[in-house]
Amino acid sequence: MDGALIQLILPLKLNWLPTYRAESSLKAGDRVYAKFAGREYVGVVYRIGVESGLPASRISTLERRECPLPAISSGELRLWEFISEYYMCTLGEVYRAAYPVSKIRSENSISERLGRLKDSLAKVEQDLTRKHRDNVLQRLQARRDELIRSIERLSRRPEPKERPQSAPPKPEVLPGTMRCQSYLPLLEAVLESGDQALVLAPEKAFCEALYRSLSPLGADSVELFSSEKTAASRNRIAQRLRNCESLVALGTRSAVFLPFSRLSLIIVDDEQDPSFKQTEPAPRYNARDLAVKLAMIHGCRIILGSACPSLETHLNCLSGRYTLLEGAWSGALPVPEVIDIASERRKNGMLGPLSRKLIARIAACPEGVILLHRYEKKEDVEQQCSKLFPERDNIRVVSLQEFKSAGPQGARLVGVLQADALIRSDDFRADERCCQLVAMLGSLCPEVVIQTAVGERFSNLRSSEELLAERKRFNFPPYSRLVEIRRQGSAELLRREFLPRDSSLSSRKAALAADLESNCYIDVDPV
Repeated sequence: MDGALIQLILPLKLNWLPTYRAESSLKAGDRVYAKFAGREYVGVVYRIGVESGLPASRISTLERRECPLPAISSGELRLWEFISEYYMCTLGEVYRAAYPVSKIRSENSISERLGRLKDSLAKVEQDLTRKHRDNVLQRLQARRDELIRSIERLSRRPEPKERPQSAPPKPEVLPGTMRCQSYLPLLEAVLESGDQALVLAPEKAFCEALYRSLSPLGADSVELFSSEKTAASRNRIAQRLRNCESLVALGTRSAVFLPFSRLSLIIVDDEQDPSFKQTEPAPRYNARDLAVKLAMIHGCRIILGSACPSLETHLNCLSGRYTLLEGAWSGALPVPEVIDIASERRKNGMLGPLSRKLIARIAACPEGVILLHRYEKKEDVEQQCSKLFPERDNIRVVSLQEFKSAGPQGARLVGVLQADALIRSDDFRADERCCQLVAMLGSLCPEVVIQTAVGERFSNLRSSEELLAERKRFNFPPYSRLVEIRRQGSAELLRREFLPRDSSLSSRKAALAADLESNCYIDVDPV
């Protein structure tokens, strides 16, 4: 399509798509080199044959330099469009999140390696045209065959599997504490059929625990994808998926951007966890919701697992949008011991941040103990534990984030020094968060002790039905959509808007964005 005008997605925050003139045949998703404001970027062809009101002199022509990087699939582009529209960000910001600079550099290094292999093959084939002794000839032929295999492995681009055009299955919800036992046969079936699966977990430690539990699938069949992996390792996983290899990709929220070509199953474990929400930088998406959209794009099955499903998910089950599966329960979750800090203080029952009751529980538990702190100084708590239990070296003082990242590491008892510091009491989600905190702690440790100044909040945990009734009465999510206006840099909350969940949602968000001050941004439906 010589001389056609095309729109490119550049990895920049632009509220418009730059237009270029293409001198070679291109298609949507192709990656090209493009200069913008004096710098060169790797852009993605978005639309071809567009019209522009700009004079011809102001439209740049793309260089005739081939970009060896693999194209972006139509499924990826559809997901990017959804993120841009729903989460009020630019396509360039989405592209930058899906393909950060480190990933593009890694892809370029593979392309450079491919070029070197082709050069080596050309030299070997040139050598084979000459006369050689038999042993030298055999060595050159073996080298040629090895180079051909390497080039094919790096450059092959199988066609994605075509799926029957039909309505995607409803998302399914799997409650309970023994969910991995249900995941395993489903993933085995995916691999047996030659397809791909995505498994999302909220934290690295949760991914590693799932990775160990999925070991029966085989080490080469499950790839762990996280930000801590090298760019080369992450790119190797992307390449396997793009090449239609049968694979289970297990990762945290950024794994939704992987280039799946034969996706048939998505599992989102601990779907209620706030860590699935990306807060900084844009796009500020929820990976659980993107996983549901991804399943729609690929027409595949999706399962949301949780010991305490979110109210959004619970309402979707009640309304029939989601299917509730029979729970993988191992019995009732352990009931936490709730210690009222105010009451203990009145009777001299507090020794600093530790109550006498919690100290007694620690003493009665010779196995590992974890104490969760937030405002308390870690060193002070550790010093107090050393004085109270000088012979013990299995008491760890960690933050909730550290606990979720590192896991229980064999601990039997987890004690929360001040649960109110972990949950915003002024937030309408506070009671839901209490239920989810108790469920999460109970699913990781058999004994849970919670110190709190609001004992009734944890002693009388309310049911999902009660919480939904309250949300409906005040028109809070999930009966509305929450949009927050925040200040750039500090993320200071300036105001909240509760928008109706109807066809007017997009236009109402657009109106808010149009009136936005330059130093503010929109955060949609934060979790």
